[in-house]
Amino acid sequence: MLQVRRLYSWAMVLIYACLFAWTVNHYGIALSVVSGTSMQPTLHDGDHLLINKFQFLLEKPTVGDVITFRDPSDPDRYLVKRVIGEPGDIIEIRDGLLYRNGKRVQEPYIDSMIEDGDFGPVKVKQETVFVMGDNRHRYASRDSRYSGVGMVPYALIDGKVELILWRPSLAVSL
Repeated sequence: MLQVRRLYSWAMVLIYACLFAWTVNHYGIALSVVSGTSMQPTLHDGDHLLINKFQFLLEKPTVGDVITFRDPSDPDRYLVKRVIGEPGDIIEIRDGLLYRNGKRVQEPYIDSMIEDGDFGPVKVKQETVFVMGDNRHRYASRDSRYSGVGMVPYALIDGKVELILWRPSLAVSL
């Protein structure tokens, strides 16, 4: 009888641990690895990220946030981009420069002008955000400028990038 009780106790601990881990991963924090160069120079291919999934349960993403979201054209894939526009904002690209609501946006996180040509103006729809990759070289980022992604509905947003945990390119080899 003692063995059955002990086995039951261990089974319950295991079940609670799994439920706790699932809850934290689904609603709290998650780890992710960057695949690609669309967010360079901010994020690099292979960067290991800490994603705050709890953040957007309480508030909406704001301009400047780096977010992860489900790819609208492939639900099994996640993308990471920077929020450029919130609902009601008017986004336009002219002569390689970004404008929000008619004012030029200063973007200290990029290292080149936008090479993909002019875009917009477009008004960001309600319950969506307009996102772009930080890599502004021609064809470097699938983002809200392209129909495959478009404006990202809040429902597809997974979380906010809080921290680069590890950058393989900075690892020292012995």
